[in-house]
Amino acid sequence: MPQDRKKFLLQMGGGVLLAGLPNIVWADNEVITDTSDLQQQATADDEKYWKHIAKKYYPVSADYINLENGYFGVQAKPVLQAFQKNTLLVNTELARYARKEYPAASAAIKQTVAAFLQVPDEEIIITRNATEALNIAIQGYPFKTGDEVLLNQLDYFSMIECFRMLEKRGRLKVNAFDLPLLPRNDEEIVEAYRKAITPNTKVILLTHVSNINGLIVPVAKISAMAKEKGIDTITDSAHALGQVPFRLADLGSDFVGMNLHKWIGNPIGAGVLYVKKERIKEMSSLFGDVNAAETSIDKLSHFGTTTLAVTMTIPDSLGFHQSLGIEKINQRLHYLKSVWLAEFANDPKVEIVTPLNLSCAIASFRIKDKKSAEVADHLFKEYKILTVARTLEKNGCVRVTPSLYNPADDMKKLVTAVKKIVG
Repeated sequence: MPQDRKKFLLQMGGGVLLAGLPNIVWADNEVITDTSDLQQQATADDEKYWKHIAKKYYPVSADYINLENGYFGVQAKPVLQAFQKNTLLVNTELARYARKEYPAASAAIKQTVAAFLQVPDEEIIITRNATEALNIAIQGYPFKTGDEVLLNQLDYFSMIECFRMLEKRGRLKVNAFDLPLLPRNDEEIVEAYRKAITPNTKVILLTHVSNINGLIVPVAKISAMAKEKGIDTITDSAHALGQVPFRLADLGSDFVGMNLHKWIGNPIGAGVLYVKKERIKEMSSLFGDVNAAETSIDKLSHFGTTTLAVTMTIPDSLGFHQSLGIEKINQRLHYLKSVWLAEFANDPKVEIVTPLNLSCAIASFRIKDKKSAEVADHLFKEYKILTVARTLEKNGCVRVTPSLYNPADDMKKLVTAVKKIVG
């Protein structure tokens, strides 16, 4: 039914579309010229330092506690300002910039991303997110009749659905197994994969950091074991890049999908696909392309018009992240998780489904005899603490994901709220 134009304009004038939205803090015009504090040495539990960083660089809403930072990452103030500047540039210069200047800028940005990942730029493409990157890898992989794919319950549902779709179309068979929720060490994880392999296993889906419980799997060790058996790994590093230290080349996986808008803190709409150069020629294009060479990764990136300003901001987000340093970021996030996990280590009513030392920021729990979706809803409605329920076995789990701007006090408030819910 057509929208009445006059009525629509009246609604717009009355602010109907903005009703119920909180006050938004826009990035102000103050330019931060001194960022030396980012490189300052600081321990993970130095609350004075981290509160300074939060106040200076992360002007987020203060009317609730956001512990759902696994959805997408916050843009630091300098990154947000760069994004706004880039958006204005595109919206002012329009097609002249897009056609005459952006191609060169885009190529330079791709080189910057490659340098950050320490791989040749001819082995990567910039995508809109990790799901798109992995769909390109999965659907472009040269499966043959009878091939099996190994995956488990902690893999990301979108990637599971991609493989299930191909199974439904007769291209492969899915072999699913349950990975231990609380493995004691890397070797136990590797052995679980090893035992699940069959003579027909062609590909193993590896989720570097689980979006469900934060488990970090030893990608390099599993990839090495798999290659000995002639098996490829397709690795989902959506939550790994920017959260945990690793070198892409050291993973031993020829196909890796990553996000730039989670732990790197780029504006939403940026991911990366890595394909080892020698494997590109085997890949089929998900998006129609007949002009790029079969050996060129460009054949996988015929996307059409993309989000220019998002891509243009990538060097700023990478630069900010590098200034803080992955080791310092990793240690702080691990500390914040440990603050609340320690409180429930011996609580019989609260089940922790994340191993303390095989995880970083993300960790999950569930309360005996309670549905996790209801617990997450209660935490927000009663305590203004935002978490998210994830699907896991019968009652699911509640995922808790702090970010660098969260003080340790936020984690203690979570503990207090959960204890009140438990009773």
